[in-house]
Amino acid sequence: MKKSNFIVLSLLALIFLGACSKNKDHNEPEPTPTEPKKDSVFVLTAAKSALAPVDAIYTSNTLDSGILITEGTGIEQTGTYHNYIVNNGKFFSLMFGQANPGAVSVFKAGTDKRLTALQSFQTETMTAFTKAGDDLLLIKNAWQPEEQYTKWYRVDTKTLQIVAQGEIDAVALTGKGEKAFFTDVKLVGDKIFAPFWPVESGKNFATNYSQDSTYIAVYSYPNMTLEKVITDSRTGGIGAYYTSGIEVDEKGDTYVLGTKLNWNKSSKYSTTTPVAFAKIKSGTTEYDKSYFYNITDVSGGQYVYSKLYLGKGYFLLTMCPQPYVYATVMYGALLYGGINFAIANVYDGSFKWVTGAPAPKKITTTSGYSPSYSPLNGTGYIPIYYTDTDNKARSVVFKFDAATATATPGLETDGKAAITSISMLPVTD
Repeated sequence: MKKSNFIVLSLLALIFLGACSKNKDHNEPEPTPTEPKKDSVFVLTAAKSALAPVDAIYTSNTLDSGILITEGTGIEQTGTYHNYIVNNGKFFSLMFGQANPGAVSVFKAGTDKRLTALQSFQTETMTAFTKAGDDLLLIKNAWQPEEQYTKWYRVDTKTLQIVAQGEIDAVALTGKGEKAFFTDVKLVGDKIFAPFWPVESGKNFATNYSQDSTYIAVYSYPNMTLEKVITDSRTGGIGAYYTSGIEVDEKGDTYVLGTKLNWNKSSKYSTTTPVAFAKIKSGTTEYDKSYFYNITDVSGGQYVYSKLYLGKGYFLLTMCPQPYVYATVMYGALLYGGINFAIANVYDGSFKWVTGAPAPKKITTTSGYSPSYSPLNGTGYIPIYYTDTDNKARSVVFKFDAATATATPGLETDGKAAITSISMLPVTD
């Protein structure tokens, strides 16, 4: 289950937040090239209010301007926490049921760009997931102290059925007497790369072992047969709890982000190795030892809480001066010096701080664990909930431009809600 202080912090975030969005009028102008094509629509989720901390689902034709209205719009959801993914023309909402099963709600967008609910199904609560062709691969980590086996499920997005499932011995995978906790899964070629942390349990995410190494389990797909575990001792833990630390670029190369957010049983973080990007070349399952991008050096010692790939080698990094094992943006914003944004290019090693975003200590939260959107053309969109210069709380989608390292405000709620995720959904008949 989630750690108690994480739950408290999440609830505090929701007190600062609201939630909303609006379905746009279909007579508005055609979208610009940075907006979805005529056959696509943006799907946004937002927390309705602090008293009802549940995301509702909305659509919009633009992220660059306009107001999302809460009243009388949106699709209400049940449950508390949700995660989102789009595959095969469908929007999947996965309810986080903690130790309980979680319902998966499925939607499609018709030619009128309105969402229609499809058949829903139920799985165990998932803590890592990815799209793999027409499948979804869902991972339920073994995180309770008594659990030994992580479960995986393969969902056919055409039939909306679980078509295969299996178990992974999480203790045997580390070889250290601790559990392998998967922070992410990604289809790379015909393999599944699954970064993990060795942890005592999901109750504390702490380890007795070195925090200065990365671990990636490599599986054949779709049968999920373990092929090998690859490591790199130049940086530490990849990603974080519900936080992706791996990306495949346009060339098929894999970039791995050692966030160094894993801690030991004394709640201490290691600074022996830096926060850094490492690389696995396309077609290989070993680290490229000639490549290493030291983020600690270029950022002056900051930590990466989340990343968004913008294409062309550019990453938008959400950064904070201090580490936190859950990578909770709200925690960093309120208690650890505030949130900064930076653009890092893994091709040329350039690094620039972003201008135009809200002041670091004025930010309450961003999309964090949930998806943000990039058309992979060097730009991307992240929702930010912050307090402006007039001390007014606002939820605004900011457009980030990698080439200029600037952020520009766009779509905004009516002040009663906070956008929590952004996805782009193709329109289907």
